[in-house]
Amino acid sequence: MTTPGLRGLLALLTLLGAGCGYRRLDRLPRASAWARQGDTIRLAKFRNETTRLGLEERFTKALENRIVAASPWKLVPQGAPSRWVLQGTLISYKIRPLGVQLGTDRVRASAGSASRVEIIVVASVDLLDGVTGVPVAQRKGLTFSSQYRVDQNFASFENRELQVLEHLADDFAESFLTQLLEGQE
Repeated sequence: MTTPGLRGLLALLTLLGAGCGYRRLDRLPRASAWARQGDTIRLAKFRNETTRLGLEERFTKALENRIVAASPWKLVPQGAPSRWVLQGTLISYKIRPLGVQLGTDRVRASAGSASRVEIIVVASVDLLDGVTGVPVAQRKGLTFSSQYRVDQNFASFENRELQVLEHLADDFAESFLTQLLEGQE
C-alpha cells in the first residue's frame, strides 16, 4: 500500500524523468548533409522578377549577413569554387493599404490616403551542390509580410518603406536559414 503523498512523489519523479521534450537545436547532431561545419558556400545575387528596383540587393545582403553570423559555412566570394551555392528569386512584391484616412469635403477629388500599409514579398531559394549544380534543397513560395503605419508627411514615406524592407529581408534570411539548417526539407 502506498500513501497519497508517496503516490504524488512517484508521479512527479516519473514526469521529471520523462522530460518535457525541449531540446536545444544547437546541441543536436545535424541531419542535413549540407549543414557541416566549415563547408564553403557561395551566394548568388537574387534575381528580381518584381517591379521594385533594388529589392534583390537587400535580400542578398541580409542572407549574406546571416550566413556569416549564424551558419556553419564559410562564405566565399562570387566566382570562387564552393561546396554549396545558394540562389534565390524574388517573385512578387506588393504594397497593400490596410487602413484609409478619408479626405476632406473641401477638395472634391480627395479620396483619402492610406493610414496603414502591408508589404508582402514572395521568394524562392534553392541550395545547389556546388560541384554538380543539382538542387539539394528548395524553398518555393516563401511569403513574408510586414505592416506599418503611414506618416502623413509624404516626404518620410519612402524612408519608412525602406526601413520595413530591411527588417523584412532580415526576417526572411533568419527564417530561411533556420529551416535549412534544421533539415526541414
